[in-house]
Amino acid sequence: MSHISHHGILGQKWGNRNGPPYPLGGGDYTAAEKRAIYTKRRRGNSIYNKKHFDEVLKSDKTTLSTLSYDKDRTKGTDMFYATHNTLDKHQYNALFNRKIPQTIYDETGNPIGTGMFMKYRIDNSIKRDLKVASEDSGAEVFRQLYKKDRDFYNFVTDDERMQNYFVSDKYKFKGYREARDVLKKMKDSDYVPTADELQKVYRMFNYVIPYDGQGNAREGKDVLTQRTKFFAACKDAGYGAVLDTNDAIYGGFKAKSPVIVFDMEQVVPKDVYRTKVSDQRFSELALAGRKLLGL
Repeated sequence: MSHISHHGILGQKWGNRNGPPYPLGGGDYTAAEKRAIYTKRRRGNSIYNKKHFDEVLKSDKTTLSTLSYDKDRTKGTDMFYATHNTLDKHQYNALFNRKIPQTIYDETGNPIGTGMFMKYRIDNSIKRDLKVASEDSGAEVFRQLYKKDRDFYNFVTDDERMQNYFVSDKYKFKGYREARDVLKKMKDSDYVPTADELQKVYRMFNYVIPYDGQGNAREGKDVLTQRTKFFAACKDAGYGAVLDTNDAIYGGFKAKSPVIVFDMEQVVPKDVYRTKVSDQRFSELALAGRKLLGL
């Protein structure tokens, strides 16, 4: 792997919360390293596919799909999780689509009862090609913002402030454990984290991006503020989406290319329909076949 060097500013201490940290620098992959990565990339679900290479979704071929109990999930929002790979679509449908009770309304909007319903499949097209930041590219945007924005820096280095946004089983999440260990080291004001260590913190940030506070307006607004900065920086770098690191790299089901879409100006609603139990059964068969074939 390439070596990423670190350059400090004489007299400046890492960890002070009243100013930006040291700038980070580094080189690109060598020709030999790139050839090795491309060789490994040919494997269908290689982690190299996700870590090192940006993905370009073609506007004339891509349908961004998501599942939700809210048929208007992609309207009036700043981001949404999406799949564009056919096998991924079946995988999410098989794993996360279940019947839940929902209120039934009459034509005038009055509630008339409760029924059991599956999720909606929400399909969207895109106006122009959409570039998805790989883990490496997303981490680079993260590092640059981390250097320049004081509040963003404070947010991602405050273990309690960011870790509060994890679910109760956070200790089962490898990305959380990796980032926690780095953040512990960074409590020492003289500790200088490496670029690789900051990438681990980025993975944790990637995980908490959609947090809405779950009833806590202050925490929800805090995350919204930080992800808005991050999305804006990604747009400036030419991206309209980032890899969903959790599901692509840490998730046990290893989705091929799950993305977090934030350039909503390019998203065009295409089709919305309620899924059926038969759809889920078919997806379960597709998932079983995928596992059998190692896809």
